Amino acid sequence: MKKIIICILMLLACNVYAQRLTYHENIATEDKLKSVLSYLSDDYAEGRASGTKGKQYVERYLVEKFKEFGLKPYKWNYTQSFNFNDSIAVRNVVGIVTAQKFTDEYIVVCAHYDHLGTIRGNVYNGADDNASGVAALLEIAEIFAQMRKDGNGPSKNIIFAALDGKELSLAGSEYFVNTLSIPKSKISCAVNLDILGTTLVPPGRRKDYLIVLGNNTLPESKREIVEHCNRLPRFMMDVRFDFYGSRDFTKLMLSNGDHTSFSKMGIPVLFFTSGFHEYTYKTTDDMEIIDFDVLLKRTRLIFNIINRL
Repeated sequence: MKKIIICILMLLACNVYAQRLTYHENIATEDKLKSVLSYLSDDYAEGRASGTKGKQYVERYLVEKFKEFGLKPYKWNYTQSFNFNDSIAVRNVVGIVTAQKFTDEYIVVCAHYDHLGTIRGNVYNGADDNASGVAALLEIAEIFAQMRKDGNGPSKNIIFAALDGKELSLAGSEYFVNTLSIPKSKISCAVNLDILGTTLVPPGRRKDYLIVLGNNTLPESKREIVEHCNRLPRFMMDVRFDFYGSRDFTKLMLSNGDHTSFSKMGIPVLFFTSGFHEYTYKTTDDMEIIDFDVLLKRTRLIFNIINRL
């Protein structure tokens, strides 16, 4: 009888936890994703090239969002500033959600917010590349910040980094890892969100897909987390762990993004993307190509994965 009662109590506890998790997960909405994407990919932002007024406009917006959610500044400041090639001002926007109980372990969640800017009078708005990844990052940051306020915060500290200078040879992420204020051994995973919003190039027949690279860099005990979370009935996405079945392209993608700066330091990485398409690096990369229903589903799944990590 005692064993039965314990089992019932455990099931009830699990059910309450699942309900809380779903409640917080639903903080992410299509409307908020659209709002962020609209702001970042508006012509007023001038394509968000590093060092431009348009990029600074978006930078201030991101700082205000971090403050609004209640993220704490990283290293006493929400921005990291440096000059690329002694000329272009680059500024990462970084905030942190501290663990509910003290720990010296961290997870980093990053997405670059810079893009190509305005070239010969043509604005490259970069809605998918990478306003989509930044929109997802902000939603996930808000969820974890609210969980922290509600007393259900993460068991690790989570650093959220909106990185500048990706289009300048990964300058922002390289600066971030080279100026870490914590031992790299204390970062259990760096999660990178880049080009996350379309369903234009599915690796299979389904449009609700997600490409996840770097899973094999995780400790063996954590390599089932992505699939475990995806098995929840509300997800069940077509998750692929390679880049369109090509070993060479998978290797290339793992060595060509902000996650690369972390993996070079021996930090495990997970790179989430929906793949390149005909609008990538073109002036036609606008909000119209974003599938917000699937982007929301991806955002919520990635939140669950980070929460399990």
